[in-house]
Amino acid sequence: NLVKPQAETIILRIKDHNKLKLSPKIFIDPELYPDVPADKPIQCLGSIVDTLTTFQKILQKLPNGNVSQISTDLFTLLGNLKDRMKSLRCTLKEPANDMSLDAFLENNATHPITLGFLALDRLKQFMQKLIINLDHLKSC
Repeated sequence: NLVKPQAETIILRIKDHNKLKLSPKIFIDPELYPDVPADKPIQCLGSIVDTLTTFQKILQKLPNGNVSQISTDLFTLLGNLKDRMKSLRCTLKEPANDMSLDAFLENNATHPITLGFLALDRLKQFMQKLIINLDHLKSC
C-alpha cells in the first residue's frame, strides 16, 4: 500500500516547512479559515479524495516556491487514490463547484503565509488521521 508512506512523506515535508513557523504569539482563529478542512470525518475513499482535492486546490493558490514539493506529493497521492477508486469501481464524483472556497481563496490571497501555514497544519492533521484510518480505503 503506497498511501501510508506517501502520507508520512507529506507529514515530514510539512514539519520541515513549518520549521519556519509563525511566531508562537500569533493566534490564528480557525473560524477565520473555515474552508480549510481538518476535522472532516473520514468515511470512505470518496470522502478522502474530496478532502484532499480541497487541500490541493488551496495549495495551488499559494506562492509556489514554498509548497511546490508538498503539492506534487499530494497530487501523486490523489492520483493513487483515484486509481484505487477505479479499481474498486467506485463512482468518481465531479468536484462540486465550490464557489465559497473560491471566494475564500480570493479574499485571503493577500495573506499567503498565514493561509499556507494554516492549510499545511490542517493537511498534516488530516494525513495523520488518514494513516490511522487506512481501513477506509477499502470502501467507496
